[in-house]
Amino acid sequence: MAQAYIGLSGYSYKPWQGPGRFYPPTLKQTGFLGYYATRYDTVELDGVWYRLPSEKAVVDWLAATPPHFIFAPKVHRQISHRSRLKAEGYDFIRIMLSRLRALESAKRLGPLLIQLPPNLGRDDGRLSMFLEQLPVSVQWAIEFRHGSWHDTAVETLLRRFNVSWVAADTDERPAECRDTANFWYVRLRRSTYDERDLAEWAGKIRKMVSEGKNCYVYCKHEDEGSPWVWADKLLQLCEMDQRAETRGISLRCSESR
Repeated sequence: MAQAYIGLSGYSYKPWQGPGRFYPPTLKQTGFLGYYATRYDTVELDGVWYRLPSEKAVVDWLAATPPHFIFAPKVHRQISHRSRLKAEGYDFIRIMLSRLRALESAKRLGPLLIQLPPNLGRDDGRLSMFLEQLPVSVQWAIEFRHGSWHDTAVETLLRRFNVSWVAADTDERPAECRDTANFWYVRLRRSTYDERDLAEWAGKIRKMVSEGKNCYVYCKHEDEGSPWVWADKLLQLCEMDQRAETRGISLRCSESR
């Protein structure tokens, strides 16, 4: 049965702690991940973009979370922003995956998010050569932030490699909801979402899950914001019981109105 995983982009934000916030005031920061995992089944690891974790850190992540919990790392900037998908970044892909091996071995590794720089325009040849380097044992998702990529030929290329076109919903541009893989990756990045907006997204998630596709949905991180409110509402709209044995989404999900 296909599943929907809904969570946040990151978890270790100190401003999220305090009265009326996400983390209880007295919780030590070392306990943030364990507490987070009592609320959600997945997290997007934004910090991997800045620095690769040590092997010990990855083992500690596993120990702090239950067996069903899924991690979705953001690919390191050396690959996406410095090498910009060129050949000099290929070796770093293998280095990154070696650090994350414990997650893969435990079947706790979700899709890896490749977020391209906003000034990286379309280059089908470069993209194709890059995708050929990616191990097929791992799921990959790519976020295009330059409008030149928005073409059906790029969709075809992603389908060839089973790479998900990230539906990145921002204040500047609505999400490109393109079906290119056997799973779907969604990033909700707008400044605000009302109940109608979230109901529409719940309907889209329901449709993908009913077609047998796992969905990975992450609400934006903001130090002073409260993105968990959106995640909680999505869960409510989809009638999801995070503690159910299947960890799945009900097909009785509320339709958008």
